[in-house]
Amino acid sequence: MIRYSSPRHKNYSGGNKKNAAKTARPVDHLDLSHALQITYRLLSLRAHSAYEIEKKLREREFSAAVIKEALEKLHELKYLDDDSFACQWARNLAVNKLCGNRKIVTSLKEKGIAAHLIDKALEEVRQEIPEEEAVSLLIKKKITGKNINLQNIKEKKKVFQNLLAKGFPAGLILNKLGKIPEDDFHGEDGQ
Repeated sequence: MIRYSSPRHKNYSGGNKKNAAKTARPVDHLDLSHALQITYRLLSLRAHSAYEIEKKLREREFSAAVIKEALEKLHELKYLDDDSFACQWARNLAVNKLCGNRKIVTSLKEKGIAAHLIDKALEEVRQEIPEEEAVSLLIKKKITGKNINLQNIKEKKKVFQNLLAKGFPAGLILNKLGKIPEDDFHGEDGQ
């Protein structure tokens, strides 16, 4: 990574803070070029949401005008599409990692995806693999080739906690595993 002694992407005023406010200038093409270079590199690694790209550019202290211009350019080139990103991300979590809806929604919210796009992505991905099927696959994966007895309450609780952490609803997990007596579910501390 190249480091510059005076960052090109800042409104650099030579250290005089009084002049910094006066030297605010329109979008500098070097700044825009640098911002786009950064975003192209990020997008070459994986798809990103517009929010993620904006956040990365803000962290690197680009001006709001440069960020806005860069985002417009990326949308124009169709490199940024939150709808497509949400569907891809949800599919990756649901199909490849077998996550539940709760975890998918949380992940997409962290990436700055709008609620209506999250709903659309979930609906689309659950047509491919319903949550019930994903839970069944994970349970099968947990017990296949291992000496796990789902009649043992301790083993059942361990699988339950794992599935809960993957974002599946407790009711669905209990439905697939079978009922865990409430006294056994809570530890000695009552939690």
